[in-house]
Amino acid sequence: GFCPSFVTVQGAKLKQGTGVALAHDPAPLPEPTLPPLGQTYDIIITGVGGTGIVTIGGILGMAAHLEGKGVGVLDMAGLAQKGGAVYSHMRIAERPEDIHAIRIAAGGADLVLGGDMVVAGNKKVLAAVKHGKTEMVINLAEFLPGDFTRNADFSLPTERLKRAILADAGRDKTHFIDATRAATALFGASVGANIFLVGYAYQLGALPLAEDSI
Repeated sequence: GFCPSFVTVQGAKLKQGTGVALAHDPAPLPEPTLPPLGQTYDIIITGVGGTGIVTIGGILGMAAHLEGKGVGVLDMAGLAQKGGAVYSHMRIAERPEDIHAIRIAAGGADLVLGGDMVVAGNKKVLAAVKHGKTEMVINLAEFLPGDFTRNADFSLPTERLKRAILADAGRDKTHFIDATRAATALFGASVGANIFLVGYAYQLGALPLAEDSI
C-alpha cells in the first residue's frame, strides 16, 4: 500500500468540522488529588496505530521529564503501525534509578488508557490489570478491525469486551466514555480523542503529573 510520506497532495485543504463555540470561558475545573508514585507508577496506553498512541506516551514522558522525574517508555507497534494494535508501556518514578524494567508485568498496571476498546480488552492488556487497583479509561467508539473485510456480517463484540474489562478491573475502577464523539463535538475533529482521555484520567486523579507539565 501507499505510505503517506510518499504522497504529495497539491492545492488541497484539510477537512475541518465545526466545534463548540464558547461564548465565555468555562469555570475552572477542580484540581484532582494526584496519586502517589510508590516505587513506580505504571501506565499502559493502547489503541489503533495512526491515532496518536505513541504521541501520548511522548507527551506524558516529557511531562515527567519536566518535573525532574524518572521515566521509561516502551512502544510496541508490531507489524501494522497504521491500523493495527499499538501498546505503549510507561513507568514513572521519582528517580531514574528506581526503574529497573519498562515492560509492565501481570497485575502491575496502575492506569490503562484505552483509545480502542478491542485493543484494551485483549489478553495482553487485561493480564496487566489488577482488580480494584488499576484505573481503566476506555474509549467506547467502535473501530472495525480487518475481520470485516472477510466477513460481511462481522460485528464488534462490544458487550462481551465491556464485561471482560469490568470483570478484571472492577466497576469502580472502570470508566467508559465515547472520547471520539466528545472530541468531534468540541473541536470539530476526532483527532483529539486520545488527549481527551488523558485529560479525563488527569481529572480522575489517575495521572501522577501536574496539569502545567502535561
